[in-house]
Amino acid sequence: MSESKSFTIRVDEDLIKVFHHACSNNDTTASQAIRAFMREYAKKHGQGDLFTTKKG
Repeated sequence: MSESKSFTIRVDEDLIKVFHHACSNNDTTASQAIRAFMREYAKKHGQGDLFTTKKG
């Protein structure tokens, strides 16, 4: 995996609470859920090649 970076966003407080609760109910963290969403979004919208390993 490449270097990690922080990503700051503004989100409604009620949404954060509901999201954390949903993540907890699914035995995951908010960070894990957001990273999974970002990977799937990138794959769906044409950047899937970022996640393939190329053997040289």
